[in-house]
Amino acid sequence: QSLGYGFVNYIDPKDAEKAINTLNGLRLQTKTIKVSYARPSSASIRDANLYVSGLPKTMTQKELEQLFSQYGRIITSRILVDQVTGVSRGVGFIRFDKRIEAEEAIKGLNGQKPSGASEPITVKFANNPSQKTSQALLSQLYQSPNRRYPGPLHHQAQRFR
Repeated sequence: QSLGYGFVNYIDPKDAEKAINTLNGLRLQTKTIKVSYARPSSASIRDANLYVSGLPKTMTQKELEQLFSQYGRIITSRILVDQVTGVSRGVGFIRFDKRIEAEEAIKGLNGQKPSGASEPITVKFANNPSQKTSQALLSQLYQSPNRRYPGPLHHQAQRFR
């Protein structure tokens, strides 16, 4: 099962730069991909993703970034839209470079009314389901008395390989 991301190592740094300039923002199926330099993992950058709700339906991604950029470097941002109408659902995500920046944004913006908003926004850490939680749900599914077929779950997608 794909996790939706991957890594590519280039011998020549110019090739990496070309890949970023060519592919970043490309639309693949229903997703817009982000291509950038990988960052080494560390505790300071982990769990820096925020969930924002109560956004004005007219707010653009650029305006969302402007609102949050005062707290630090934004890695990615996204406003969720209705797939049929394309209208904002009033919900978004902001991933900061560092967790401390995300913490400051929560302190500064949670419960505030941004320009154009009639209600205060809610800013909190995005749910980051751990593998333990996923494993617990899977074991619960396998042991459920309502399950008709014992054994592993089979997916039809197998035949498309």
